[in-house]
Amino acid sequence: MRALIKSDINRLRRYGSKEATLRLLLTNQGLWACVCYRVGHELQKRKMPPGIKHVVMAGYHLWWKWVEMAAGISISPDCQIGPGLYIGHFGQIILHPDVVMGRDCNLSQGVTLGLADIKDKWGVPTLGDRVYIAPGAKIVGPIHLASGTVVGANAVVIADTETDATVVGIPAKMVNRSGSGKFIQPEEDQSEVG
Repeated sequence: MRALIKSDINRLRRYGSKEATLRLLLTNQGLWACVCYRVGHELQKRKMPPGIKHVVMAGYHLWWKWVEMAAGISISPDCQIGPGLYIGHFGQIILHPDVVMGRDCNLSQGVTLGLADIKDKWGVPTLGDRVYIAPGAKIVGPIHLASGTVVGANAVVIADTETDATVVGIPAKMVNRSGSGKFIQPEEDQSEVG
């Protein structure tokens, strides 16, 4: 868990934040949501006596709700999110509990990754590595955003994307294959974080 939190902090640093770690933890609302998610995800996996686990998880859920209200960011501890999550700004970010996301992804304000019925199939999105989602974008349904995808501002994505695709519009359509390289600043060391 510590390595995953450190990877999230390092993403902030690669975008130019020179603040001390404690200051980032106290002032960056996107980091509050990342840390809260990482702790909750770890707590859910931990084996504890049932009574103790209920008390611990009740305390965690109070913290989670406080982060949702203070930061406007809702990331369920049930999500599966790789290392290096970057949320640079306050709020209106909602991730369905079944969302699966790769490493070094960026979420901007106003992003929803949600449940929808597409072609008579219910589900939620999965994201590959290095996916950049611009402000206001909505990604819904049982679709997959391939690694390197860029989702433009206010786009509504309801179909799978190809690797390094840039998609824009409502419904989103591919406009080029430039990829997320200029938006994502991944760690140089791509070794497994656990």
